[in-house]
Amino acid sequence: MCALLGAIAGYFITLIYRPGLIPPVLRIGGLTEPVTVLLMGTDVVYTRERRCLKADQSAFTGRSDTMLVVRLNPVANSISMLSIPRDTTVHIAGYGKQKINAANALGGPRLAVDTVNSFLNIPVDHFVVLNVHGLVELVDELGGITVEIPKRMRYTDRSAKLNIDLEAGPHTLNGTEAMGFVRFRHDTLGDIGRVQRQEIFLKAVQDRALDPSSWAKLPRLLSIAQNYVLTDMTTAQIAQLATFARAVPKDNQHMIMLPGRFSGTGDWAVDGEEVRLIVARLLGEHVPANSREEIRLSVENASSSRDLARRLSQYLVERGYNVVATRAKSEVYGAPLPRTRIIAQRGNSEEAQLVKSDLHNQGNVINASVGDIESAVTVQAGDDLAAWLPDAQSAAPRRHKRSRHR
Repeated sequence: MCALLGAIAGYFITLIYRPGLIPPVLRIGGLTEPVTVLLMGTDVVYTRERRCLKADQSAFTGRSDTMLVVRLNPVANSISMLSIPRDTTVHIAGYGKQKINAANALGGPRLAVDTVNSFLNIPVDHFVVLNVHGLVELVDELGGITVEIPKRMRYTDRSAKLNIDLEAGPHTLNGTEAMGFVRFRHDTLGDIGRVQRQEIFLKAVQDRALDPSSWAKLPRLLSIAQNYVLTDMTTAQIAQLATFARAVPKDNQHMIMLPGRFSGTGDWAVDGEEVRLIVARLLGEHVPANSREEIRLSVENASSSRDLARRLSQYLVERGYNVVATRAKSEVYGAPLPRTRIIAQRGNSEEAQLVKSDLHNQGNVINASVGDIESAVTVQAGDDLAAWLPDAQSAAPRRHKRSRHR
C-alpha cells in the first residue's frame, strides 16, 4: 500500500512539475488524438460615435492580422504551427478571390475555418479568435515578455492610435509595446517581416508560460481571456490542450511560415506543391529531405569576424550546397551571436540537421521561419564558427564550385 501510494504521489508530482517525462497517452487530462486549431488575432474594429471613430475593444469581426494553424499531435508528442501571411491570395466561398485575412471580417470564424480547410486541404477542429486589445492585458498580467528586437522599429499611426518606438536588442516588452512589436510591418518585408516577428514573440511567450512563476497567474489570465477571446472550445478542452502543450519539448516545437513570393500587386502568392509539402510536415507525415545540392542555403555573418560569411559560404559550396545568398553582416542581430543559429525555414529540420553535421555540430537548430525567405535553411554564423572554421576549412576536400551567390 505504501509503495502504491508513493507511486501515485510520484506520478502527480511529475505531472505537475515535469510532465514531459510522462508519455502523452498516460497523462491525466491530456490529448489522446491529434487536434488542429485555427488561431486568429483580429485587427482593430472602429465604430462611429458622434462623428468620431472609436475602437471597439470587444469586437471579433475585424480582419485577421494573424492566422496560425496549430497541430497538436500526442502520437509524435509535437506541436507544429503554420503562419499564413494575411496577404495570401485565396478563394473565399461566396466572395471569390480575396486576401485570406478578409474571411473573418466577411463571415466570422466559421468562414475563416472553411477557407483554411479548402485552401490547405486539412480539417480544422476548432478556432480561437483573440481581440488585439486582449494581448495588451495578457502580456501585462504576465509581467512582460522578453524578446530580441531585430532592428530599430519606429512608426506612428495617429488614426489607429499606434506609436511604435523600439530600439534593437533584448527588451522586456509591456502589453502596449508587445502589440506594437507584433503589428509593425513598415520595413522592406512588409507583412512577411511581421509574421517573422510574431514567431519570435510566440517563442518568447512559450518560454514565459513554461516558467513556474507564471502558473499562479493562470486564474487571472483565464479571466482576461473570457473578455477578449472567442472560441468554440469548452474550458475543459482548452485546459486539455494547455496540459499537453506545456509538456512538449522544445525540439518538438515547429514554426513554419507558408512559403511564397510577392506578386506584382504586393500580395503573397504561393505554389501548390510547396503548400502540399508544408501541410504534410504539419500533419507529421514523412517528407524526404533534399540532398545538399537541392538545399537552398543562405549565410549571414552574425559574428565578430569581418569575413566569416565569405569563408563559410566557400566552405559550404565545397561540400555541395546551393548557397543562394551571402550577407557580410546579419541584419537580424546588432550584437555578435556567441552561438550559431541554423534556421529550418520551412519546417525542414532534417535538412537543418544535415547542415549542422557538416559544421561539426556547431550551433543550434531553430525550427522557425525567421531567416531569409528565399532559402530553405539560413545559417546565422556566430563566434563559435569564427573560432572553428579556419582549421576545418584547411582540411576540407576540394570540389567543383557551384555557388549561386548574389
